[in-house]
Amino acid sequence: MLTTNYHTHYSICDGKGEAVDYVQAALQKGFTALGFSSHAPVPFENPTNMKKEDLPKYLKTITGLKSEYAGRLEIYLGLEIDHVHEHPQPQRELATLPELDYTIGSFHCMWSPKNSLYREIDSTPEIFRAILEEDFGGNIREFVERYYSYLAELLKILEPTILGHLDLIKKNNPDSLYFKESEPWYQRSVRALYPHLRKHEPIVEVNTGGIARGKTKEVYPSPWILYELRKENIPIMINTDAHSPELLDAYIEEARYIVRDAGYRKLWLLRPSGWTTQSLEG
Repeated sequence: MLTTNYHTHYSICDGKGEAVDYVQAALQKGFTALGFSSHAPVPFENPTNMKKEDLPKYLKTITGLKSEYAGRLEIYLGLEIDHVHEHPQPQRELATLPELDYTIGSFHCMWSPKNSLYREIDSTPEIFRAILEEDFGGNIREFVERYYSYLAELLKILEPTILGHLDLIKKNNPDSLYFKESEPWYQRSVRALYPHLRKHEPIVEVNTGGIARGKTKEVYPSPWILYELRKENIPIMINTDAHSPELLDAYIEEARYIVRDAGYRKLWLLRPSGWTTQSLEG
């Protein structure tokens, strides 16, 4: 089977090492294709995202690597673009950059009216609890439902090629600390997204990054969601969300077993001829 990953971050945002380090790792690990998807700028200060002034450098760096390694490794230029509910237009403009081969749409940062700042829902457990207590009065259901409503909004505004880590909200919910995924209200929140997935037709990534970095015990999205997405005929791909070269192929094979168990028989991937599928059977 072809080995690919289209969700990759290096030191221009919150990853480790330089872009070329990931290229070398991909060659060593026998990859067919490598996509870079650094965190795009956002209209507020955030150390996770690249600075606006660094965007031209990023585009030039990856474009240069595509040329330098042509014939040895397929390299693709993407961006992971955050949906910012309060400031959607700058993010929409990023999503239409002509240099890009694809985009990953994600939601990380939530505005706190009380504190007049943005905070990452997937940051530390302490920050997650602060968001829950200070912005939602401890109401986890309201917090979760807001998150999934923003994902639906993201699909409409950004129209991403790929939807990143669909159920990221679970990252700081170890051992069902705040909610159980079996609860009917939680499952309704997830299922409310399905019509938007059918309408806007992104590829949903199966993201192994949470497992690789020891933050979750399961892929994003959870296997039960994958099973339902299969029934909805939602296309998927496997990405590792690598933030260091050594994790470029982390848990890819395990993820293949998970998606097979969910009933999937093919994965989507980007090749020189465009988007295509690869059988999971061979």
